[in-house]
Amino acid sequence: MEPDSSLAWLMSNAGPAIKYRTVTELLGKDSKSAEKDLLSSSLVNFWLANLKPGLDRNDLHGAKTETYENAMERLFEFGLKKGKPVLDKKTELFRRWLRTRVDPLRERYFPIFHRTLVAAFLAMTGYADDEAVKEWTIRRLETIYPTAKEGTLTEVYVPNDFFPSFPKTFKNVPLINPELYLKDEFRLPWIHDINAFLHSPFILEDSTLRSKVERIIEFILTPEYQKLPWGYGVIRHESGRYYAMGWSVHLSGYFETPAPIQHSGRWLLLLRLLARSRTVRGHAWYERSLETLRQFKCEDGLVRFPRAFLPEKRIGCWVLGMRMGLEENRRTQKVMTCESTFRFLEITLQSARG
Repeated sequence: MEPDSSLAWLMSNAGPAIKYRTVTELLGKDSKSAEKDLLSSSLVNFWLANLKPGLDRNDLHGAKTETYENAMERLFEFGLKKGKPVLDKKTELFRRWLRTRVDPLRERYFPIFHRTLVAAFLAMTGYADDEAVKEWTIRRLETIYPTAKEGTLTEVYVPNDFFPSFPKTFKNVPLINPELYLKDEFRLPWIHDINAFLHSPFILEDSTLRSKVERIIEFILTPEYQKLPWGYGVIRHESGRYYAMGWSVHLSGYFETPAPIQHSGRWLLLLRLLARSRTVRGHAWYERSLETLRQFKCEDGLVRFPRAFLPEKRIGCWVLGMRMGLEENRRTQKVMTCESTFRFLEITLQSARG
């Protein structure tokens, strides 16, 4: 079964979200009936209801269903974008918040991180050209780029006794060099930064900005970066408090093939995201990963990943690959084949299009 046949099979067998995305993204067409079915879906409306109007850090970031990051990722996965009135209404609070607080002074690390997270999901859902989203995304690009351009990772950490107050609870976690977060501007890339950069047309269509993003990704692809501890380590805020710093861009399967099964969902998300980068598409990690993907293609041309590749946890972060479900009633093999085939096609067709 060729890609066209697989797409036709999805159109006949998939639920509203996969069908809508197959039409609009993989086939590049409009379909009012597919859109109507999508917006009527109980699954879509469940996640719309969970995009709640809260700006506390626990409202924005975390593993619960009702956090901004998890609700927004589900709506992104279902294909909702800027211009859909129901999404525009739900995101207006977050877009306004980003506009009014786009230039914080002497604030703690969490506000910087949370603005980055908010901007990233807005960019992913089509709001990249909103002025506040654009300003914040460029701010992060210009913060990270000098580190990537320099390319050295020899001074990422300092000894844990660098600060006498270093807490015993973090004794086995490395302490990040304070030079990398002066004025709370973290100079290493978060996965949310990469999501924002690679979903922003104003960056991808600008040769200067895009070259900076490609340099950052080249930096991420180095063995030196990939050997850093997952999640980076610990930072010390000027208040004297210590925080774990996560959300590094580590690539499952970089040093071992195939990717460890517990990271397979995240691996699929990274493949789809990083296929947007010209630098990644020629890298050995990406080529090995595509070859691994093809091993799950069956004689009938459809794709069947192990169920563990596509987990849908009640508690967990999408960015870690813990919320991969696109269909309802995921107990059936047919539904899992729909999800596997769609995930395979969205990665491989994007790669083929270059």
